[in-house]
Amino acid sequence: MSDFQPATEKISIGSLDDTSIGVTAQYNPKELQVDLTVPWSKVNQANNSNTQGIHLEFTGAEGREVTVELLFDGYEQGASVADQVGALQTLASVWKPDSKKENERRPHRCIAKWGSTLSSFRCVIESLSTKYTMFSDKGVPLRATCTVKLKEADVVSMAQGGDASSSSDDSDSGDDGGDDDSGDDGGGYDGDD
Repeated sequence: MSDFQPATEKISIGSLDDTSIGVTAQYNPKELQVDLTVPWSKVNQANNSNTQGIHLEFTGAEGREVTVELLFDGYEQGASVADQVGALQTLASVWKPDSKKENERRPHRCIAKWGSTLSSFRCVIESLSTKYTMFSDKGVPLRATCTVKLKEADVVSMAQGGDASSSSDDSDSGDDGGDDDSGDDGGGYDGDD
């Protein structure tokens, strides 16, 4: 007799900017890659003898990067997977491209959740690659694999165009009305589709 227990929680990615947008995986991924880069820079030792060896300088903390492959399969039901792929594409696209507020003209700030491994991973989508692997006879996508690369980010903003005197009225302080850091589950998107 087997002690196998099916997964009770599916991985999900949702927007903290617009909580109506999110994706819950149809199947949990077979693997999850988490990378943490520790940035070091070589100190310029021009014209100095290297008596002490190589000198490295820590240049600042980096967030984690998570890479996950999500499979969407509608073949058995004859259902398109376009909605799930479209939701991921929306999360990777500019949130409000026509907004007068500069800080809203950026991709969504997201949260990824999956058990204790990603209990409340605040991030942005750094890249999204979609491979369609099955279609109906009418060309409707029935199966797709999406490789999503997430970059950890607690606060996101638009890059300033070199104008240091820009108004800070459009900056994102991390306070969007429902997303405080008081120990909740990350606010916003709850991971249930």
